[in-house]
Amino acid sequence: MSTWKPESPWGGNAGIRPLLVCAAFAAVLVSAPGIQAEEGGYEAPPTLAAAELVPAALLQGPHYKVDEQVPTDGFLTHFAIQSDYGRFKAVGPGMLDVRIREIAALAKLQHLQESEEFQTGAKDSAKKVIGGVKHLVDEPTETLTGIPEGIGRFFQRTYRSAKTGVQKLQDMDAGRAPGVPAEAGPGARLPGGSQSGEGAAPKGDVYEAAAKAAGNAAANALGYDGARRALAKRLGVDPYTTNRALAEKLDEVSWSAFGGRLGVNALTAMIPGGALLSTSSRLSNWAWDTPPGDLRLRIERSLLAMGISQADVDLLLRHRWYPLSLQAALVAALDDLKGAEGRADVMPLALTVGSEEQARYLVETLRMTAKYHQTVKPLKTLAVLGTVVARTADGETIVAAPVDYLSWNRSAARFASRPDLAAPQRSIYLAGRLTARARSELETHGWKVHDKSGLFEPIMPVNRGG
Repeated sequence: MSTWKPESPWGGNAGIRPLLVCAAFAAVLVSAPGIQAEEGGYEAPPTLAAAELVPAALLQGPHYKVDEQVPTDGFLTHFAIQSDYGRFKAVGPGMLDVRIREIAALAKLQHLQESEEFQTGAKDSAKKVIGGVKHLVDEPTETLTGIPEGIGRFFQRTYRSAKTGVQKLQDMDAGRAPGVPAEAGPGARLPGGSQSGEGAAPKGDVYEAAAKAAGNAAANALGYDGARRALAKRLGVDPYTTNRALAEKLDEVSWSAFGGRLGVNALTAMIPGGALLSTSSRLSNWAWDTPPGDLRLRIERSLLAMGISQADVDLLLRHRWYPLSLQAALVAALDDLKGAEGRADVMPLALTVGSEEQARYLVETLRMTAKYHQTVKPLKTLAVLGTVVARTADGETIVAAPVDYLSWNRSAARFASRPDLAAPQRSIYLAGRLTARARSELETHGWKVHDKSGLFEPIMPVNRGG
């Protein structure tokens, strides 16, 4: 992996000096929700009413209820959801919407499993699944040559997936989470460092994990993954979700379609009120319609073309905190920043995040920055100063921050007065809101504040059906 070296934010050789990561605006060590007021006149992060943050219609449904009180940590909001399928946490309104959609999907899958038609078909499917996997093991050449696609392409995707799987197992055998460097790096200081617990580091015997990986490879060769992605698409959820309850339920139901009698089309037609998929998001289409091996190849080739090392590409592809859909979102955002110098410098930050929340925060930062680049004004350079900072050709400093609720704190104060970010114009684009005090202080220091910015949009937008 490349070594992270802080640089002058806008390139060049003059005046380059080490930069303190802790001084960056969005790269602070955020405290736990509910911290007390700091000395020096800073604001204590407030606890807000959920109704202040999201539409009332989202706060309660047939199978869930969102807690009324929402703690903030100075940057992000922390929702708690009570549901028929367990308690879930969500950092930010975007993830809250994802979790609510996932709860609806769990309800539909449970209803499906309880139906007589499903239970009858599942019995026959189970027998065919066992026979199909056994045939792949006993007669691999015959089975593989029968796959209706180019055999070369099949082995390319299989090789990439196998390489990633082996590297994950090597990391686990060394006693660390896959893709996570042994030493902490700058990404661990991004907001969202308090892990929700829904994606804890893997446990268990490495050989058991190897056996499971081999079984998944066999199943995917026969079409299991395609059935699972089709099911996720019908439900309007991420097939690579880190919601354990949903992931396990998707696995259970997909085996039935995979078996034969309950084909994919028949199975998805049985789901009540499937999602209305009118989104044009390429990320959604990639996640639902592209086999995972092909998606890994696409990610690898895009990053290598940007000048990112093979070692860093391999780390991302097996990284514990980046599900495949989030990897694709990261690469798509970097692709959208084509023309701006410094894209490859983002990887050391990306690879050292310490939670899925931090990974999502960085991806959302890049997506907001890319949207500015494409729709507002072209960016000339990118710099990693704990977070991603950009500058336009005419010298304006741009900071995109997917924060939910900014209160005036020590780190924000340090950021606002940084001399190395001085520019004729400098702007902050926030995904959410900020306190009156935070706005006043930032403007006093010469920053133009854009809250509730249209630069922010969900990573996988879906129009939900009934």
